[in-house]
Amino acid sequence: MSTWRIHRPRGGPTLEIVLTLVAAVIALGWFAMRNPIVLEPVADERVAGTAAEAPARGDVLVVLPTVSEALTLDQLSTDEAWLNAIEQEIGRYRTVETSALSRSVMDTAAWVIIPRKAASQLDPTQTQFVRNWVEDGGTVLVEQPIGPWRSLTGQAQASARLRDTRRITSFDGALTRGEMRADILELPLRTTLLPYAPANLARGRDYQVLMEVDGQPGVVGLNIGRGHVILILFDFGRASVWTQQGLPNPDFTLRRAPDLPLPPDVDLVDQLVIDPALRTSRIPFIDLLERNLLYLADVHRPVGRLWHYPATYRGALLVTHSEARFGADVEYMTQWEHAAEERSSVFAVATSLTPETLARLARTSVDVQLQWVPTAHPAAPVRTWGLRGFRPVRRAMNLAEQRDQLQHDLIPYGPTLATRTMDALWTTDYFAAFAQLEAAGIALDLSYGPSPATFTGGEAEQGYLFGTGMPFRPIDQSGHRYRIQELPVTVDAGAAGYSTARVRELIIDAAEGYHTTIVGDWRPNVMAWRPSFDAIDGWQQAYRLARSQELWVTTISDYVAFLQQREQSTVSSEFSAEQRRLTITIEAVGPTRGTEDAVALTPSLAFPARYQGRPVERLTVDGVLTETSALGLTGDRVLHLLPLEPGEHRVQVVYGSPLELPIP
Repeated sequence: MSTWRIHRPRGGPTLEIVLTLVAAVIALGWFAMRNPIVLEPVADERVAGTAAEAPARGDVLVVLPTVSEALTLDQLSTDEAWLNAIEQEIGRYRTVETSALSRSVMDTAAWVIIPRKAASQLDPTQTQFVRNWVEDGGTVLVEQPIGPWRSLTGQAQASARLRDTRRITSFDGALTRGEMRADILELPLRTTLLPYAPANLARGRDYQVLMEVDGQPGVVGLNIGRGHVILILFDFGRASVWTQQGLPNPDFTLRRAPDLPLPPDVDLVDQLVIDPALRTSRIPFIDLLERNLLYLADVHRPVGRLWHYPATYRGALLVTHSEARFGADVEYMTQWEHAAEERSSVFAVATSLTPETLARLARTSVDVQLQWVPTAHPAAPVRTWGLRGFRPVRRAMNLAEQRDQLQHDLIPYGPTLATRTMDALWTTDYFAAFAQLEAAGIALDLSYGPSPATFTGGEAEQGYLFGTGMPFRPIDQSGHRYRIQELPVTVDAGAAGYSTARVRELIIDAAEGYHTTIVGDWRPNVMAWRPSFDAIDGWQQAYRLARSQELWVTTISDYVAFLQQREQSTVSSEFSAEQRRLTITIEAVGPTRGTEDAVALTPSLAFPARYQGRPVERLTVDGVLTETSALGLTGDRVLHLLPLEPGEHRVQVVYGSPLELPIP
């Protein structure tokens, strides 16, 4: 009988253990790759807004209040919204705190603007300074003057008796005429109104009603001595902030988008739109309103301005493409533009495009900026840890990491100056996104605008959803402005309601009267979202339409560079009412890079085309007589435009003498 024996190789048990461990490691690795360890994202640093600086030069003096952090929306100070208005329409300004306001500070100003909260903080001695200054020929704009203002307004108002407003019912004092004056009346005016019924003053004799809100005086003009008072009886600051920056809940959270599977800490930016009528608005209401409020001061004391754009461009077109993780296929759009000798800006998601693709885009003059993906978004770029291809630990990149990654992949091109959020997602905290962008050093954000069609349920969204086509600085919880600027998107080819005809209308209106910046977003996957002829034709036709209407067709980088030049430029003026002479000194800052035509990228000078109804009779530029017939005019025919070389210039404007009525 034979016996079978199994002979085990030496070290047999050890080999089994090793093989078992290898199998376990492979299984564990497979499981880890299928179920990675996800770390919590690193919170972005946040930076608050800062108190306005006070430049040494500037015709307009804005009085600012002492502020504290607001706990509710009603407590939020919106006085610094006036700085946005001055920055957009005039240029440089000067500021003074209420505690430091004195007669000597006012004496060097052409206009003094006293916003609502600041007006309530001035004491009787200071309001008397203001009255004395007006009597001697000053022009002051006072917003909702509550407090010791009776000597100036004719009405005692010790406490607020404010009423909610609905709309502007007339604006007879507006210098803008025709359709644009009618446009202002369509503004959904969500703010408050201070009733005005002075017992000892007669309407038409002692004061003029320049604007009516809900049938009541909204703006009133009074002549005191040789000067002029313009009472802004509605809260312009609140209307401006709530329209441009958006209207949150009273606790500074966004209104929740209904029936959408969004993470708890993000929402859609269009939930901030103050009124449903703005979702398809073709009118930049706040731009028109602030422009015409400031024109009221020009009637009495003209000032020079920095024009919104270089040379005599009547507006701007920024063609952009949200890459949206569509990858290198975005190049079919940029290649067409390169062949047509046009330029655009691509908002790229960090890690979505390879360094080689980014370099290829940059070499064809494409401007690359950051498409910021909130960490809660499934498509957020991630940072991984491990060995070679085995990287089971990952973490979503925060904003600063996404910026750094894109900037690194862009070297030697760049820098990254601007952002746009992915799919119009925004933090549910009203201030958080701006505080994060501020900390990241971003100069311009272009996230506000229409939501993608996949989120709007087929509802049309197109146009000035936030009432403006101009960049503005948002206000933080303490009432101070951030340095970052927000420029809303006007045209989204993927949004419902898009058409080539609408693009044409927006561009033509911007050139003929509104003088705004049209920002268009044409995604590379737009035909998958919205397959139609318009989706592609509108993008390609926008360039031709804009040039035919004398709009500045530019990129985000060049636009930001111009905004910085304009911010550094200064304008100051002197005016002699007796000689009807306006003398303007301007320091125009031009491009730092070499260019064949510096004038084409340098801020131009704008000044009133008429004074007391009379046109410019004589114009000299640096002592040289210049024909006014060659100057451009704004669409409302209120301002002349004068292109200038970089540097300091002295411009003298003499207006015609008043007409003398024949004696019968």
